[in-house]
Amino acid sequence: QSISPVMRALGEVQSRRMLDLRMPTGGHVVKLSEHVVEGGHVLSGDLLVQLSTSDAQSDLLRSEADVKDALDELAEAKRALALMQDELKAAKEQESLRLRALARQIDLKERGVGTAAAVENAELAASSATQALLSKRSSLDQVRSRGDQAGTRLSRANLALDDARRRLEDTSLIAEFDGVLGGVNLVKGGLVGPNERLGQLIDPSALE
Repeated sequence: QSISPVMRALGEVQSRRMLDLRMPTGGHVVKLSEHVVEGGHVLSGDLLVQLSTSDAQSDLLRSEADVKDALDELAEAKRALALMQDELKAAKEQESLRLRALARQIDLKERGVGTAAAVENAELAASSATQALLSKRSSLDQVRSRGDQAGTRLSRANLALDDARRRLEDTSLIAEFDGVLGGVNLVKGGLVGPNERLGQLIDPSALE
């Protein structure tokens, strides 16, 4: 005879694509989609949960102001650098003039038509011009360092601005694909903790 065995087993139907719904940041729920219920159907891109954005907006405004300040400081440093380069050029020309004047006075003295006092005055003037040139070079280095610091501050301000924008985006929970919600435990006006599980998004077209 032919015998057909019958096997009975327990199991469950699961979706191959399930996503835990979590908020990267915490806060009060100010907006909740009407579809955020047990078994609710949502579409990709739907806004599911919106947290209060007041703190994130304040951080964003502060970060934008810091970027503006850093840009102004960098622009001022660039203007100061251009001015200091012009002053350095003028100091070099002044030193060159003083050195040529000293050479002339020495030549006149050697020919017997100059005086030691004139040579001494020319030496003092040349020495002062050299000291002024060294001072300008030192100031130029300081201005360049200030420009580097302003550039670093701008980079940090831009990073902080990116973080502030990301924190603002993190106050919204968007559906990543079409699906059904399950395990929903959320009400409007409630308080959500960072990374708290709010439910699951299940793709009903990928069951097994």
